[in-house]
Amino acid sequence: MNARYLSECMAHTLENRNVNAKTFTEAGLRVFERSDYNAQAVFSAIGKGGYILPLVKGDYFGGTEGEMIFCAILSINNVKKEITLYNPVSDKETIEQIQSFLDLWTESGSDCIAAFPLDEATYFPSSADLSHIDLPSDLSELCEELAEHAHDAWAIERQSEGWTYGTKRNDLKLQTPDMVPYSQLPETEKQYDRIMATNTIKFLISHGYKIVK
Repeated sequence: MNARYLSECMAHTLENRNVNAKTFTEAGLRVFERSDYNAQAVFSAIGKGGYILPLVKGDYFGGTEGEMIFCAILSINNVKKEITLYNPVSDKETIEQIQSFLDLWTESGSDCIAAFPLDEATYFPSSADLSHIDLPSDLSELCEELAEHAHDAWAIERQSEGWTYGTKRNDLKLQTPDMVPYSQLPETEKQYDRIMATNTIKFLISHGYKIVK
């Protein structure tokens, strides 16, 4: 993710939380470069003390048109539907409407830097680097079918445990808004299954397998 203002955004978010460090690594955070990040996951990440630096089109913040830059999410107010951002171009904090910003981020590609504090129970999963694998265009339909299959398998497993549909997730009542057909899921939720499906196929290709219909 070769874009401008990464160091400025890291330093500002750390200062905003009174952390005496200039970079996420210096602060002892675990750092992830994420592509096609599920924007709705930001709400959970911020709630868990995470740091999210979205990569967006620079002209939104007064930068050069066509340039991609990092900004920083400082806080989210679900009551007012507002999000506080750090604009590195002007070196100021701004308040935007949540949906407007999420739309911009989605349009920009939904990439970001995410960082989280470590603790003694942190699990460090290993994962193959699949960034060099180009998915053949004729497998895009298979990816979508595999993503739908994964959702259906998940739904069957949850239903066997007593989960049903609910407008909001409620662990006590075993209700979730995701208990609907794949076609009715929000695009942000479908993206979870698509990433799994795409990476599964890329993993097979990276190990020398060929997928032939």
